[in-house]
Amino acid sequence: MRIRICLVALCLLVFYRSGAYGQTSNPLAEWEYKQLTGDPSDELLNHYAKYGWEIASSSGGDGGYRIILKRNRSHPLFGTKTPEPSPVQPPSPPKPTCNLTLAQAPAIRGLRLGMTSDELFAIFPAKNDSEEFDRAKQLKSAGLAPNYGHTNFTFWVSRYSTGDRFTGITVFFFGLFDGRLVSINAQYSNFPKFESQAQVIEIITKQFGLPEFNEWNGASLSCEGFTFQVVGLNNIRLIDPSYNKIMEDRIKADEAKKREGFKF
Repeated sequence: MRIRICLVALCLLVFYRSGAYGQTSNPLAEWEYKQLTGDPSDELLNHYAKYGWEIASSSGGDGGYRIILKRNRSHPLFGTKTPEPSPVQPPSPPKPTCNLTLAQAPAIRGLRLGMTSDELFAIFPAKNDSEEFDRAKQLKSAGLAPNYGHTNFTFWVSRYSTGDRFTGITVFFFGLFDGRLVSINAQYSNFPKFESQAQVIEIITKQFGLPEFNEWNGASLSCEGFTFQVVGLNNIRLIDPSYNKIMEDRIKADEAKKREGFKF
């Protein structure tokens, strides 16, 4: 009797000392076992199922799971080592749905991506020397952390003598990077009643010569050189996303520099 108890204890010890993804096999046993810990994905469980493993028991919760797998000796792979699953490749980023370049991006009432700050300020001139000074100061500070070249300007159309050029537009939100326009956000208040966002996009595609609505991803159109977005029924955005990569590189370089210069 004591011998049996010792043998059972020894088997249990060997089984539980096997680590995550550990596999125990005895060619004379009816079953062989493997345990998974953590939070195994469906893909991982399906991978082991292909090699004859089935779930014997599971326990745990949000803090982590322990799943016991077993494989019967009748399976042709019984006693063989199960290969580790291949790493899951991240999904490829969606490809642009149109091949229009930045140079072909539409202009919103004459405002284009890539315009310089001087060109933009000529359309929305400062009211006085103080406002002009503040603009210059804002552009200069944009080159420092945490902006790394990016800054925003808001212009309410009613403050400027624009004539009929911006009729129906209440306010512009502009994003500049290194002194050039990378985003234009126009918000409308005086415009016809539209029944749906799709109706707005249909008119926009015709006016700006953009791909038809069925080539859009919802209310967004991604092209080679720009992104056009329709927000609700009264807001459109034109974005040059290329600056994001430059900005990310600057942030990483700055963080690396700070780490190198830090003294413990």
